[in-house]
Amino acid sequence: MVQPTNQVRCPNCGSPVQAHIEQLIDVGADPSAKARLLSGRLNLIQCPTCGFQGQATTPLVYHDPQKELLLTFVPVEINLPKDDQERLIGSMINQVIQRLPAEKRKGYLLQPQPVLTFQGLIDRILEADGVTKEDIEAQRKKLRLFEELLRTPQDQLPAFVAQHDEELDEIFFQLASLSLQSVADPRARAAAAQLLDLALSHSSLGRQLETQEREFRAAADSLRQAGEKLTHDHLLQLFIEAPNEDRVRALAQLARPGLDYLFFQKLTERIDAAQGEAQDRLRKLRQTLLEIIEQIDKAQQARAAQAAELLQSILQAQDMEQAVRSALPLIDELFLGILQANLRTAREAGEVEKAARLEQVDQHIRKIIRQALPPGLQLAQQIIEASADLGAAEKLLRENAERLDEEALAALQATCARLEEMGDAEGAERMRKLFRLALRLSMQAKMRPEGAAKAPPSGDGSPS
Repeated sequence: MVQPTNQVRCPNCGSPVQAHIEQLIDVGADPSAKARLLSGRLNLIQCPTCGFQGQATTPLVYHDPQKELLLTFVPVEINLPKDDQERLIGSMINQVIQRLPAEKRKGYLLQPQPVLTFQGLIDRILEADGVTKEDIEAQRKKLRLFEELLRTPQDQLPAFVAQHDEELDEIFFQLASLSLQSVADPRARAAAAQLLDLALSHSSLGRQLETQEREFRAAADSLRQAGEKLTHDHLLQLFIEAPNEDRVRALAQLARPGLDYLFFQKLTERIDAAQGEAQDRLRKLRQTLLEIIEQIDKAQQARAAQAAELLQSILQAQDMEQAVRSALPLIDELFLGILQANLRTAREAGEVEKAARLEQVDQHIRKIIRQALPPGLQLAQQIIEASADLGAAEKLLRENAERLDEEALAALQATCARLEEMGDAEGAERMRKLFRLALRLSMQAKMRPEGAAKAPPSGDGSPS
């Protein structure tokens, strides 16, 4: 929950700073708050006096009802009197209790566990997630290595990477990237990111990733060249001719829908027809493909489960729009597909209230994405959404003619083509009329002398 605060103290100089501070992290009400806390993006402030950029020092209450975990943290440096501590913490715990239905109000809520340091708070949360102390210490070791890397001059970086090459694994670079997100100074963040990229390029992991990327591009090119002529036989031949396992893996990721029963039937026929070393090679290819497919499908299932869980957390959030904004980096095509599937199911089942909540999520996502678009594309999106009512869409165009630009015109023209491809002749014709009107209004605006008044709207409303 975001709680407006009059002011907090700058941890560096002690000056008052106006900010919005999250003091109650209730995972049950806002699951995304946990990610903000663990990634270091919680309560970031900028001090106008000394220029400090970082996390505010403030009391926190952390609640995870699923794990029955209630933690409290009061920084010693803020010198908050004990009575004030108890009053503030008690007030936040009361909010937690009041949100829960009576049957979920359990004994742990009356025994909050205090932690002495912010890092202690993070450790307790991770331990509850099943992350052991050994895992936490291993992560700290990698973060200390990252700090050492940042202090290394560029001319000494190759030697540093060679010395620590085994330690510079995927987990190291993931933790380092997460740490960079909490660096508020853009210049410092950019410099650190550049150094990290340079270290990756010198590492064994970087060379491995570079090879995989090269093979992925080659696989994509081979599939693109086949185009619509790509058949099971052609796809099978691409796998057989693949120069290495990285190419096989790349092809499998790109062409997963084509690796069906018929594909493996043809592969088995080739195995049966082959002999000796060729047969062994084809058998190994089949086994490799089956293992890769299992990995791809498991990863897809995990992503789908995470997307479904994220959707449920947004549906349960008290402030749905804020929950959508917080989750925006995790909203992808898979999430949108699951949202639409849930919406269709709710409508078909007659679950009116659930369908309405799902429609709200969809509307919030569209609104936020639309707000992030350039002005011209925002207008184009509004026109497209209003195009079912030709008169209303034309009126919207005329009232916003000054916002028409090349991006808006291109978006309207692309929509015409897409509707034609979909076979929606009526919708395509409406969009063509709107595009012609938009083009004419745009030309009129360009030809109008600077400072001249806009021409009044056409009386007949014709878009010709």
